[in-house]
Formats: sequence, structure tokens, C-alpha cells
Amino acid sequence: MNKNSVRTCGIVLSATLLAGLVAVHAAEKKDMSTKIAESTVTTNDNGSVSRVFVESSITTNGNLVTEHRRETRTSMDSDGNVLGTTTSEYAQSYNVGDTGWKLNTKLGADVEKPVPTDTFMGLKFGDVIGDTNTVREAGEPSLLRVAFKPKKPLAGFDDYYAYLTPKTHKIAKVCACAKKAVEPGGSWRRHYLIEALEKRYGTWARLCSFTRPFYAFDVSPTRGVTVCLAGASEAYQTVITAWDEDMVRLGDEEEQQLRQEARKAAADKREQKVKDAASAF
Repeated sequence: MNKNSVRTCGIVLSATLLAGLVAVHAAEKKDMSTKIAESTVTTNDNGSVSRVFVESSITTNGNLVTEHRRETRTSMDSDGNVLGTTTSEYAQSYNVGDTGWKLNTKLGADVEKPVPTDTFMGLKFGDVIGDTNTVREAGEPSLLRVAFKPKKPLAGFDDYYAYLTPKTHKIAKVCACAKKAVEPGGSWRRHYLIEALEKRYGTWARLCSFTRPFYAFDVSPTRGVTVCLAGASEAYQTVITAWDEDMVRLGDEEEQQLRQEARKAAADKREQKVKDAASAF
């Protein structure tokens, strides 16, 4: 179904509060609060309207960081009558550099047991999956998607997907998806999924968006992990994605090869039709 979407960044408010104003020395810690509001309106072919209003804020008070996100979804019929309204909130608070455990500061060649980054959810990047039940996804034009069941599933997650190179079916990306936002498990604390991934890879998470709780982990020069805790897509709220850049690049190369082969096959087929028709005249 085709949809016409209009995205309006309603109000963007940014405020920086300096404790003690100019009199505060540069060495003292600053308090900062950033607030963003965004409104999205989608009109369907049948005239119904879906409206999403998101309010996000990030507040820093010394070393304490507090993130809050409130999302209100309203659906209306073609006459403007409200059919339903739902509201969801996400919040966490944590101390920068203090989550109850210490990072391994000796990552690299000096580590006796290097952090493994070539596997995710039990799958190894570069391995071949022979499953022919693959599908194309609009957001991944160069990779094929196949569902799988991990030996140790994550609590609250519904679906798991591996993305394969189109020709050799090598694993390039792995996703864990939850239809409902996975709750932190404790009010006003750092989300346990973020802390678990930091502990797993020995690196801090980077906040990549001010409109939603989206984080990235640089786990190695050629591999990465991202986590969207809420509002990941229309189908899923929480999504964790791990990928290998070399395999993703291989997928792009294989897709180009397949397209060239398809164009050549179509040209050869047409040429043969021309020859057959010419000989029949």
C-alpha cells in the first residue's frame, strides 16, 4: 500500500545551563539539557491518518546522564475522528564511566584473551547458510534475509534474521528484533542491553541520535554493532544489529555480478530470438 508521509520537526529546543553562570571555573562540571520534539503524519490510501509525536530529552548533571523519550501515536479515520491513542515512555539514568564494572583497557595485541567479534547470536560472519528460504528486503538491496532460531534466545525478542551475500550465501549481518520495546528492567538505570554489550565487547556505547535511543559500538576495525531500544521500525521497536563490513562489501560485489549476468542472459536470449525469427522468414 502506498503511503504519503509528511515529517515535521515541530519544535527543537536546545538549552545549556551553566552552573554558577560565568563565575564557574572551566574545571567545574556543567549541567546541560537538550530537548527535541518531532511530529510525523502519515496519510494512507483509504484516507485514514496516523500521527506520531515524539518528545526526547537528554540531561547531564555532573556525571549523571538521564535520557527520556515519550512517544504518542494517534490514529484517525478519513473524517478526522480519533480511533485510538497510545503512549509509551522510555527512560534511563546512569553515571558516565561508572556502570558497576570496569572496561578492559588492554584491548588489542596485549590482551591474553582477545574479545571475539566474529560471531553474534551463535552465527559466524562469513559462514555459508544453505537455506533457500530467503527473501529480499527493501532496505537491504544487496543482501538476502533468512530467519533463524538461536540456541540461546534473548528475553523479550521475537525474531532473528541473518543477512546473506546473494551469490555465495555468506553471513554478512545478524539482527535480533523485538516487536515491543524491551524494558530496562529497572527504573532510571542504564539499559541492561547496553551494559551487557559494553561488557561483552569491552567498549563504551556511543549515542547516535537525539530523537530516539540509538547506540553504536565499534567492536573492531571491520565490525560493528548498533542497538535501537525504541522506535526502530514500523514492525519492531527494539533491534540489535551486528555486521561485518568485508562481508557487506562482498554482498554489494556479488549483487553487481548477478545484475551483469542477468543483463547478459537477457541480451543473449533476445539475440537468439532475432536469429530464430530471421531464419523463419
